[in-house]
Amino acid sequence: MQAVATQWKHDEIAQLEEYLAAPVVALVDVSGIPARQMMEMRKSLRVRSVRVRMSRNRLLRRAIDSVAAKRPGLEKLADAFRKEQLALLTGEGSPFTIFRMLSEAQTQAPAKGGEIASADIVIEKGPTPFPAGPIVGEFQQAGFPAAIEKGQIVIRKRHVAVAEGETISAPVAGALAKLEIFPITMGMELLGAYDGENFYPPEVLDIDYDEFRGQLQSATAGAFNLAMHARWFSNTTTVPLLSKARRDALAVAHAAAWPSEATIAALLAEAHQQMLGVAGHAGDGADDELKAMQGAAAPAAAAPSAKAEAASESEDDDEEEEEASEEDAVSGLGALFE
Repeated sequence: MQAVATQWKHDEIAQLEEYLAAPVVALVDVSGIPARQMMEMRKSLRVRSVRVRMSRNRLLRRAIDSVAAKRPGLEKLADAFRKEQLALLTGEGSPFTIFRMLSEAQTQAPAKGGEIASADIVIEKGPTPFPAGPIVGEFQQAGFPAAIEKGQIVIRKRHVAVAEGETISAPVAGALAKLEIFPITMGMELLGAYDGENFYPPEVLDIDYDEFRGQLQSATAGAFNLAMHARWFSNTTTVPLLSKARRDALAVAHAAAWPSEATIAALLAEAHQQMLGVAGHAGDGADDELKAMQGAAAPAAAAPSAKAEAASESEDDDEEEEEASEEDAVSGLGALFE
């Protein structure tokens, strides 16, 4: 009979050693988790290629000590042991992924009495869903500032039912459950993880991914700006640096009016704009082509009106002389841009 018992332990340790050979090994506290929730958690983890192995703590420690001789650093899992029910959790991801997975799988459960509050349990002021009845006595027995107002049970003021670190009594647990306040976090608590090289305590794995992502993006942008400023060539900066150098070279060539295949179009466009600017000062002296370039409609040849025909000959002579002078101005301006 003794041999059978000893053989069972040897077989169990051998199976635990197989688990401890996985790429990532974590030690988790599974105490207090009801069997139904445990089955659901194990099923959810199995879908993500994460296995859970429960055993006696003494056998777990012996298996860890045995495998640690081949995997230095694994012995730190034994340092994280507790007296509660422990289990091994193995997978192929990273310790950070497994920690986040376990955190997301946690749920809130009602207290039964005797648990330690991990944070202040607060009852907010306001009405409850209960009409006047004996429940108000249960709330008062639990220390809640409950009263009856207009036929309904209300909490008269904000109340800390249990302070952080204090024990939740049975009356308080029952009253909290009636108010649907579930202060107990239900889930596997990761005590430490090992990835084949390093041991990670839970406080290292517990990071704010949104904040971390923002810091990483900020650091990346800062490093890129520094590399660009120092003209440090790399796979990331070579293309932007060459693009910037080309823009700078074109700017210098353009400022110096240096004609080339890359600058001639811009130089001609600028010269054209300057020509239009000079032509704009000519007023009516500009010909139709220049006016069209300036976006003005060509003046239509209006037929002389009866009033114009009745104008004095002296005014006609003045207009002819004025037109002649304008034609001279236009011909001179046209010669400038030929």
